[in-house]
Amino acid sequence: MVISTSSYELAEQAVAELLELLGSEPNLIRLADGEPDPTVIRAFAARKLREGLDSPEQALRLAELVTQLDTASRDDIARRLRVHTEQFEALQQVVRAIDAEGDQIARIVTQELCTSLGYGKAMFSVVRGSTWSPIALAVNPELTGDFHELVTAIDGREISLRDAPREAELVRRRRPYAVDGVDTYRHTYRPLIDLSRPAGYLAVPVVVDSRAVAMIHVDRQSDSLTDTDVHMVGALAGVCASAKERAALRQQISARNEHVDAEVQRLSRALRHLEQAPLTMPDLATSEQPRAGAASVDETTQAAIVPRAHTLTAREREVLTLMATGATNAAISRRLCISDGTVKSHVQRIFKKLGASTRAEVAALCAHAKTVNGG
Repeated sequence: MVISTSSYELAEQAVAELLELLGSEPNLIRLADGEPDPTVIRAFAARKLREGLDSPEQALRLAELVTQLDTASRDDIARRLRVHTEQFEALQQVVRAIDAEGDQIARIVTQELCTSLGYGKAMFSVVRGSTWSPIALAVNPELTGDFHELVTAIDGREISLRDAPREAELVRRRRPYAVDGVDTYRHTYRPLIDLSRPAGYLAVPVVVDSRAVAMIHVDRQSDSLTDTDVHMVGALAGVCASAKERAALRQQISARNEHVDAEVQRLSRALRHLEQAPLTMPDLATSEQPRAGAASVDETTQAAIVPRAHTLTAREREVLTLMATGATNAAISRRLCISDGTVKSHVQRIFKKLGASTRAEVAALCAHAKTVNGG
């Protein structure tokens, strides 16, 4: 347990007074030999008070000591509540900043961690396949020491996860990890650790769609980190993941909207072209160069092949006119602005309605009708 300097001094004073009151009792000697813990010392003093002492003066002094330890405990709880409240409010501030500038997540997160949330250093990295790239780093303005080389080393270059076993494990398991002082140089990425020199640090993944897409590293430089830090930075990583998901969704929607807009514009241009250049059957008849030996046909010719031609639709008559000039399906498709498949369907229906099986027969029918008509 890490206690503040005042709590540490209070615990030492309490042990000294207990030794004066109770002498060299074995349990008290063990307390004195270990790390002073106000909670444990208070429990020992309260138990001795309940068991009773030899004189009222000793009991009074012991009761005063228990009360003093209780007051210190309440003060410590109130202090921690204030700290947690301030951290929660600061976290809300970071969330609002991310929502306002979602495209600057790395910069905002690292800066706010080292100012509003009070960490010593903070680094944001992106994960791509088997590599990770530190892209942003911030240092607390109140932190002493020269970290210029560390700042310049964060240039977005890709680092193999094989060279950073702890980061590789974080990406694989998608779970945070904390490193204390004795393990700072074990299985970590030494080039950055040598420049940072922290007394332990915390790393938390940013997980999107069950995949670690980024990492957040924080430290307090000279102090160790607690479970509260894990929860705090973990909550911030969750906010980053949500922001990244929203950004990806907005990008997909934007791309789809652009595609739809392009299609609408293409259709509008096609409609304007049809409106401005209306096509008639005589126009179509003269617009294509007929093949050698192929006959041309006009509206009179169309009428002359009644009763068979009267079953044709307006579009089929247009296709028939072009067929009679020797136009290919591709030429008809371009002229009428319809697909090759649609032209093929029209041709097959024309064959059926006119009782023909080849384009040559259709051309012959049209030529015969023209001759009969006196053409």
